[in-house]
Order: sequence, then C-alpha cells, then structure tokens
Amino acid sequence: MAKFKYVAIDVRGKSLSGEVEAADQKGARQLVRSEGLTPLKLSRIGGNDSKVSKKPKKVIPFGKSEKSATAGSGKLRSQGERVGLDFLKRLMELHGSGMPVADAVKLLNQRLSDPKLKKVAGFLWKELAEGRTLSRAMRSLPQYFSESSTFVIEAGEATGNVTPILKKIISYLEEKREIRAKVMASMSYPIFVGLVAFGVVVFFLAFLLPTIEEMLLQLGGELNFLASLLVEGSNLVMKVGPFLLLGLAIWLLAIFRWSKTETGGMAVDRGILRIPLFGKIVYLSEMFQLTSLLSTLIWSGIGLTENLRLCEKTIKNRFLRHQFRSARALVNEGKSLPEALRKFKFLPLIQLDVLEVGEKTGNLGNSMEDAGNSFREQLTKKIKTMTTLVSGAALGFAFSLVAMVAIAIVTSIFEVSKSINY
Repeated sequence: MAKFKYVAIDVRGKSLSGEVEAADQKGARQLVRSEGLTPLKLSRIGGNDSKVSKKPKKVIPFGKSEKSATAGSGKLRSQGERVGLDFLKRLMELHGSGMPVADAVKLLNQRLSDPKLKKVAGFLWKELAEGRTLSRAMRSLPQYFSESSTFVIEAGEATGNVTPILKKIISYLEEKREIRAKVMASMSYPIFVGLVAFGVVVFFLAFLLPTIEEMLLQLGGELNFLASLLVEGSNLVMKVGPFLLLGLAIWLLAIFRWSKTETGGMAVDRGILRIPLFGKIVYLSEMFQLTSLLSTLIWSGIGLTENLRLCEKTIKNRFLRHQFRSARALVNEGKSLPEALRKFKFLPLIQLDVLEVGEKTGNLGNSMEDAGNSFREQLTKKIKTMTTLVSGAALGFAFSLVAMVAIAIVTSIFEVSKSINY
C-alpha cells in the first residue's frame, strides 16, 4: 500500500486536501471519489512515479509528434482554440436539450463532418467509454481545451450543472476571440495604407525621378531643391539603409533574447504597458480576460484559491502575472482578494471598491462579471481611438510622401519645359 496526497473539491466547490492509502493511483482516486469529492491533483508521497505526477500527462493525439505540435505554437494554439470552441458549442446544444454528456459526444462522433471536430469527438468518446470523465478526457487535449476550462467543467460535473458552465465558457471564449479580432482588424488597415504608400514612393524614387533627372541633365537643366532632396535622400538610404537594417535586426534579436530571461521578460512587458495608448489596450485586454474567467470560475463553485491559481496561467504579460502571483500569495495567507489586489495596484480603485462590496455581500461572482463588462467597454473605446489615430497618422504620412514626390516631379517637369523653351 502506498500513500497518496490529494487536492479535491466537494459538492459545494470548496477546495480540500488530504491523504489516502491505496495500492495504486486508480485505487486512490476511487477512494477520494467514494467520499463525495472530485479530485483535482493526486500524487504519491515519497515517490517519483511518472504515473502519478501532479500534472496530467500531455497527450498529442491523432498521430502528431510533440515536436510538430509545439512548432508554430501560437498559430496552432489559435486554431486549436477555434476547434475547441466549435466543439463546445455543439456539445452544449445537445446536452442543453437533455441528452447526457456521453451520448452527446457519441452522437457528435457519428454525425460531425468536419475532420478536426470529428477527431476530437472520437478521441473524447473513446476516453468516456473507458470510464473517464469529460473534463479528464479534455485535459488530454491541451491544444484544444485550456486547463482552466477543464477544471470549470469538472466542477460542473461534480455539482451536476454542466450546461450553464458550458454556456459561460463559450461566452468567455467568444468574447476573447472577438477582442482579439478587433485588435487585429484595427491594425490591418493602417498597415495596408502604409505599405501602399511605401510602394508608391519607392516606385517614384527608383524609376520616375531618375528618368526625369537624366532628361534634365541632357537638356542642361537642373533638379529643383525638393527633387534634389528626394534624390539625395534616396541615395543615402540605399547606401546606409542595409547597415541600419542590420543594426536594427541585431538590436531586435538582442531584445528578444533578453526578453526570454526572467529579468528581461519582466522589463520588456512592463515597458509595453507604459507605451501610450497601446499599453493601456494590453492592460485592459488582460484585465477583461482575467475578470471574465474569474467570474466563470466563481460561478462554477470552485474555491477562490484554486480559481486564482488557474487564472494566473492565463495572464500573458509577465509583469502583470508577477503582480497577480504576489497578490495570490497574500490571499492564500488569509487576506481578502480586493485587499491583496489593492496592495499591488493591480486593478483601478473603482473596480476594487466594486469587488470589495461584492465580497462582503457574497456576490463576488456578480461583481467580477460587472468588472469584466466595464473592462470590455473601456477596451472597445480604446481600440476605436487607436484605430482612428493610427489610421489618420498612416494616411497623413502616406499622403505627405506622395504629395512631396508629386510636387517634385511636377516642378521638375516645369524645369524641363523651360529648358526646351530656352
């Protein structure tokens, strides 16, 4: 018999820990479940058996190697989240109509035509058929379902409220994708305008102005000041440009390598938050995702300390993650959540006041949801402001360059006509 240490939640969502004796991990898990608890972590005391590690074993299904799964992780993660969201929507439709989860997954495996969704459904149905819960099966597909989502679903399974939990997860994921799409869309138009303007200027400087300059020289004329400035500037850029690009590439590479260290990463991410307007958008985006997920986790019935641990992993900005981790440590020591967040100035004061009232009245979930809605509104306004400013700046810069080149060409043509008349 071996001893196992466990962390579990009861039917009310309260986090508990303890020890059990069993022959293996499976037996220990059954003992924990027999007490009416849902195990979250299970590890053997005094052993390094990989079968009982604290974290679930990472599974790369469908014949993919781990190397291929980690390559291009950003793009694959985004695609995986989309597939996972589509699957959850279909599962919620069937389960919400009264069909048991296992039957719904089995039916999806039979009916779905999309290859990726069908493979996900097939894998989950196989796991469910072997006696595993839906949340545990999903935890084997981290590229499709985040750890926080699986824990929320596990809490829903323990309390018998899977349908409302699925609705909240779907709502959170959709809002997250919508915000990401807004940010990408706000930057696409200015980038397009800038590229077009750059292409027009390069065409004028590389092909049109040299031709006009050659014509003027043949006719004995000279370029005016503006045209000469553009030509000399383009020649200087052609000579010095490669060295500037090389220096910029080396500098960016050094910053990138430095950002991979703990100190460098904290400094870079803190610097990003200080960038006017863009830093505010990054902060509001992080706060919106954090408060939305926290409200979902609180409604699911999971204990606050476990909620904070799960939410910490979703914060991408390393400086904000460090601040949140420090606040979480104070909560674990017994301080209230608003008090801990206030000490590290993690949230605006008005949002902290709302959370403090919600905690005192027992409506922390509602208060967190209200805070998320407030952050979403502020984020939408900031994105619109950034889109307007960046678009205006890009258009102004592009028109200025094109106008400068056009004026230089027109005045040079006048010089040619004067030379011909003379």
